[in-house]
Amino acid sequence: MTIALVSSPLSVTERPQATRPMTVRPAPRREPPFDDEIPPRHLYAVGPLDQQLPFEPTIRHDRGLAPRPVLRTDLPDPALWGRRLLIGIIETAGGRRPLQQLAALLSPSVAQGLGADFERAAQRRRPHWTHAAIIRSVRACEPAEGVAELCATVQVGSRVRAVALRLEAHHNRWRCTRLQF
Repeated sequence: MTIALVSSPLSVTERPQATRPMTVRPAPRREPPFDDEIPPRHLYAVGPLDQQLPFEPTIRHDRGLAPRPVLRTDLPDPALWGRRLLIGIIETAGGRRPLQQLAALLSPSVAQGLGADFERAAQRRRPHWTHAAIIRSVRACEPAEGVAELCATVQVGSRVRAVALRLEAHHNRWRCTRLQF
């Protein structure tokens, strides 16, 4: 511990000299003024230009805002996209990925069905059969513009199973609208 040394200690009889007298002032008010004492004011139009304008909805016959058909060149390769989606589903079944990460890639009904399948498997205290699947092949065909149908074979242990997917174009991206194991 350090102590500061004083060269000339004050004695009990000495007083420090005050340089100027101290003034005590009241503290300022800290509460805001009451607004409920002021009568309410009504605002009125001031001049001839302050008038209510008539509302007439305009009907536009633009074709520019209508949804345009998605061109095949705007979409990625459906077979590669489907393989990546199946990898995501396998990772979700194994618990390595949450289902919410695939929500943008799946239609709500497919996501709900997958969630129900995984939930049933969890209630039986068994992993879903797709948790250890290995994708062997993915084939794609496009029966219409903006639609792709895929079939895939996955191997689980010594068994080989088929998976069918239907992809539809949605905002220049593929979206899985049907999934069947």
